[in-house]
Amino acid sequence: MSDEIGCPPRFPGGRYCPESRFQCANNLCVSPSDLCDGTDDCGDNSDEAASVCTNFNCDTLRRFQCANHRCVARYQICDGVDNCGDGSDENNMTLCATRQKSCDSYTQYQCANKKCIDRAQICDYADDCGDSSDELGCHHTSTCSVMNKGGCEHHCMNLTDALKDDVLVVFSSGPEIRAYDLKVNDQFDVIGGEKRIEAIDYNPETQMIFWADSYDKTIKRSYMINALNGEAKIGYAQDLNMKGNSKPTALAVDWVADNLYWAETDRTGSKPRGRVMVAKTDGRYRRALVNAGLEVPTSIAVDPQLGRLFWADAGSAPKIEVSWMDGSKRRPLITEAIRHPAGLTIDYSQDHMVYWVDTKLNTIEVMKPDGSMRKAILKGEMLKHPVSLDVFESYLYWITRDTGELLRQDKFGRGVQVAVQRSLANPSSLKVYHDLRYNTSLNNPCFKNPCTHLCLLVPGGRRCSCPDNTVQQTSHRSTAEVVCDAPVERIRPSPRICPCQNGGQCREDDTGNELVCVCLAEFSGAHCEFYSERMFGSSPGSAAAIYIPILVAILIAATVGLYFIIKKRPFGKPSLTSSQSVSFRPGTNVEFNSPDFPSNRPPTGVIPAGGGVAPLDGYSLDTLGNKTTDFSNPMYDAVQSGTTADPGGVGNGSGIYEVPSDVSAKGGKGGAPSSGPFVEPVSAILAPSSITHRTSPQLHLRPKELSPSSHDTGRDTQLLVEEDKSEC
Repeated sequence: MSDEIGCPPRFPGGRYCPESRFQCANNLCVSPSDLCDGTDDCGDNSDEAASVCTNFNCDTLRRFQCANHRCVARYQICDGVDNCGDGSDENNMTLCATRQKSCDSYTQYQCANKKCIDRAQICDYADDCGDSSDELGCHHTSTCSVMNKGGCEHHCMNLTDALKDDVLVVFSSGPEIRAYDLKVNDQFDVIGGEKRIEAIDYNPETQMIFWADSYDKTIKRSYMINALNGEAKIGYAQDLNMKGNSKPTALAVDWVADNLYWAETDRTGSKPRGRVMVAKTDGRYRRALVNAGLEVPTSIAVDPQLGRLFWADAGSAPKIEVSWMDGSKRRPLITEAIRHPAGLTIDYSQDHMVYWVDTKLNTIEVMKPDGSMRKAILKGEMLKHPVSLDVFESYLYWITRDTGELLRQDKFGRGVQVAVQRSLANPSSLKVYHDLRYNTSLNNPCFKNPCTHLCLLVPGGRRCSCPDNTVQQTSHRSTAEVVCDAPVERIRPSPRICPCQNGGQCREDDTGNELVCVCLAEFSGAHCEFYSERMFGSSPGSAAAIYIPILVAILIAATVGLYFIIKKRPFGKPSLTSSQSVSFRPGTNVEFNSPDFPSNRPPTGVIPAGGGVAPLDGYSLDTLGNKTTDFSNPMYDAVQSGTTADPGGVGNGSGIYEVPSDVSAKGGKGGAPSSGPFVEPVSAILAPSSITHRTSPQLHLRPKELSPSSHDTGRDTQLLVEEDKSEC
C-alpha cells in the first residue's frame, strides 16, 4: 500500500478509479460485484459500509439479496451457514426445502454423486460412494507388479513411497524467486533483483524457469539452479522483450511443443480487457488466442497430452474456461459457486484432474477436465485465502495471501495442513519442481511435421498458426499446411550461465560481453568459491572504513578519560600523602600527625637530594616528640581568658574580646561565679550583643619556627593574642 499513498487522481472528476469500478475510501478500486458481499475487499471495510449497502440492489441473476440488503452468492443459500448475518438465507423454507445439505468439510467427504461418507473411508479398497470416486487416484503402500498393477486400473508407477520427501518447491516472493528443499529443510535463492514477479513455471526438458514481471510488463527466463549438469549455480535473467501496455498475470509452459502460454490484462480503458497469448519459449511469433469475453485472467494451465488449455477469470462474471491449445473449441466449465478463482493446476498422474483455489471463498476444489465431478477438497478460514496452488503425488501445496505461508496437505483432504514455510513477503505463485512432475515421455507431433512459425497441439495432433498481424494462407501442396506471410526470425540465444556460488550474483562487465561475480562479504574468488575469514568487508577499503571510526572513537574516549584524571588529581601541587593525616578534635583544635616527618631535616631552604619536599621558609617540620602539634583557636582562648582564673596571669583582661560578667556568672549556682572552666553554651554561636569588641592592636608578625623547642610551653609564640608583659 505504501506505493499507492499520495498518488494523484488518474480519472476525470478527481477520481482514482474508472466509472466501471467502485472507489474505496482509501482510493483503492474494486469490482462492483464485490460490494456488500460480507467480505472486506477494500481493506478499510468501506465496500461494506451501511451507507453503501442500505439501498444496494444485488444482481438477482447471480446473487441473493438478504433482508439486510447484503448480497450473497446463490449457491450459499441453504448451506447451513448464516452468510447474510440475519439468517434470511437459511430461514427461507421455500428455497431450502429442495436444497441438499452439504457435507461436513472436516469429518466427511463428498462423493461425485453428492453422497457424504466419513473421511476414514477414503482409499480403503471399498466403493463407499457407489461411484468409486472415493478410490480414484489412491496410492496405496503396495508396489507395482505385473499381476495387479499396484491396485491401479490402467498404468502403475511407484511414486509415493520413494519420492514424497525429495521435492523442491519454487515460489515467487516479491522481487525474487526462492526454492525450498523439503528433504533437507533448506531455502535458497534462484532469481533476485527483479521488480514484481506474478507467476512462474518451468520447462523440464530445457531446465529453464519462466516468470512474468508485472512491473516491467514483460516475461523473462533463466536456467534453473544445477541445470546443465550443475554448470548453472544460480539464475541469470534473460528478457524475452514482450513489453507492452498489458500486464502479464499468469503463464504456463508447453514442454512438449516448446511453446509459452500466458494471460495478460489491459487496464488502460474504462473496463479491464484480458487476453490469452502464445509464442515460442524464446518469445518469437506472438499470437492472441482469446481476446474477447475475458476481463481479469488470474491463472492458466496446459495439458499437452489432452491438447487442452484452461484459464480462470476473476472479472465481473467469474468463470473457468477450456479450449484446445490453438484457442478453438472454447467453452465454459465452471460459472456458478465461484468468486475469485486462481491457482489452476493439473494432476497429470490422476486422470488429469484439474485443481484450483478460490481466494474469496477460501476453498480448494477439483474437477475432471470436462468439468464433471466437481467437489470441494478443503474449505474454511484454515486455508487463509490461498492465491496459488500446485499438486504432486499425494499432496497439495499452496501459498496464502493474508499470512504469507507455504502450506501442504493431503490432496484428498485427509489429515491436517502443515506449514512448510512462513513469513513470505508478497507471495504470488508457486510450482513443484521435480523431474517427474511433468510427463516428459510424451511424443511431440510437431517433431516430424514442423510448421514454419507456430506449431500448436490439439487433441490427437497439431495445428500450424501464424503470429498476429500476418496473413494466413493455405499451401498449394496440402490444405492442412499453413503458409504465413511473416518473416522467419532467428532463434534467440539461450540464457547465459551464471557460475557464481555461495550466494554470489552475476553482473555484466563494462564491455557487456562477460559475466563477473559479485560475492558476499565472506567469500572471494572468481566464482565466489573460497571462504574468507574477513568478516568486515570484501576489500581493504571497506575494512578501513570500519576500523578507522572505531580507532578514532577509542582515542577520543582515552583523551576524555585522561582529562578527567588530570582535573581530579592536580599534579605539582602539595597534598597529603596516604601516610599523613589531619584530625579535628571536638572544640577548638586541629592536629597534624605523620610518621614521615624525620627529625633530621636539612637546613631551611635546602632541597634534599632524594627529591623530598623542602620545608616552608620560617617553619620547621621537625617531629615534636610523642606529642602532636596543637593549634588553639584564638577566639575560644580569648573567651576563656576573660572568664576563668589564669594562674599564670596570661590574658587577664587583655584579650581581644571581653565577655560581660553576667554571661560568665551564669556558670555557678545561685549567681556565684563558677570556679571551673568555661562551658560552651548549647549553641556554638555567641550572640553579637553579648560580646564587647575592642580595637585590635597593631601586631608586627615575624616568621618564627613552628616549634622553637622540643616541648610545648603553652605560650602564644606567633603573637596571635596580646600577652601580658608583667610576667616577663
